[in-house]
Amino acid sequence: MFPNKNYESDIKYTIELNRCICRLLGIWPNMNARTSFVENLRNTLLILICYVLLCSELIPTVLYIIIVEKRSRIRLKLISSVMFTTLAVLKYCSLVFSRNRMRNCLTWVQDDWRNVASANARDSMLDKAKIARNLIILCGIFMYTSGLYFRTVVPLSKGKSVTDQNITIRYLPCPSYFVFFDGRISPAYEIMFFMQFFSGLVKYTITVSICSLAALFVMHTCAQLEILMMLMDNLVKEEEVKNLDMKLAVTVEYQIRMQSFLQLVQNTLEHTSLLELLGCTMIEWEDQNVVAMGSYLVLLTSIGFNIFIFCFIGEQLATEGEKLSLTACTLDWYRLPDDKARALILIMAVSNNPVKFRAGKFVDLSIRTFGDM
Repeated sequence: MFPNKNYESDIKYTIELNRCICRLLGIWPNMNARTSFVENLRNTLLILICYVLLCSELIPTVLYIIIVEKRSRIRLKLISSVMFTTLAVLKYCSLVFSRNRMRNCLTWVQDDWRNVASANARDSMLDKAKIARNLIILCGIFMYTSGLYFRTVVPLSKGKSVTDQNITIRYLPCPSYFVFFDGRISPAYEIMFFMQFFSGLVKYTITVSICSLAALFVMHTCAQLEILMMLMDNLVKEEEVKNLDMKLAVTVEYQIRMQSFLQLVQNTLEHTSLLELLGCTMIEWEDQNVVAMGSYLVLLTSIGFNIFIFCFIGEQLATEGEKLSLTACTLDWYRLPDDKARALILIMAVSNNPVKFRAGKFVDLSIRTFGDM
């Protein structure tokens, strides 16, 4: 291990996108020992605003289904929208209550960047960080493009209608019923339109934040697996036995550290990843409207890509785990003294444990899972 002189620039490159996205939701944990009052107040206000925006869409839509809409077919279509918003609220709650675990994961990532095993290890970590950044950027492009199109173009394309009382009525992005006013008439329409617009923005940001955190932590774990394989190879390539004890200790410590980090990541993301998969299987379809159908196709593509991100990083992790197992089993242990070779038994045994990323502890995320869904 040696100190990384480029630590600050490397960690900034790794987490800057995650920080920007999570700060919008007020869930980015402060990495300093002391959190300022202003920072706490800002995060609390952002969290309250996000909850208000989500509820401003969820509650009126539920009232619309119960009180106004009587057609069963339309009710069923609107229920999917309600469930999607409900899952967004649950995902956001999970993120809010997982901030301490998120902080622990980020601290772990920072420590790994502060002290890297070698120059090759740094290159491996940068390569995985680049993959994570690309996944985050693509997820953001798909989600915000399709979501904002659905929130603006679709309702505006429905045009206006005039009642017998000569009152102009316009349509909101989500059908809603308000007890004390009519949300289809100015100025209430403009206010509710922007509230639903920002509510959608919050939902899409929640999705992007979950994907970004999963990509960051899982790809970082993949990098640690590659580094562990390098350390194992160096064990048997070392010709001088005098450094072997130290190398064994470093390898065992790194393996334990990697396993602990993976378990922490699993505990941090297991609920949000499961809710994300459930949410990605729901989409509301509407016929006889070309603009709406086009937006739904784009939205379906973005949702499919979100599922692919989770399955892709899960597949990458499983692949690296298989490589680690193969590396451990094919070590030239016979080059080592007998007492040192015995020390490899536990390393090999632990390396043979399957390494997987699961949603809710029971859904293995892989390309096969993506094909099944």
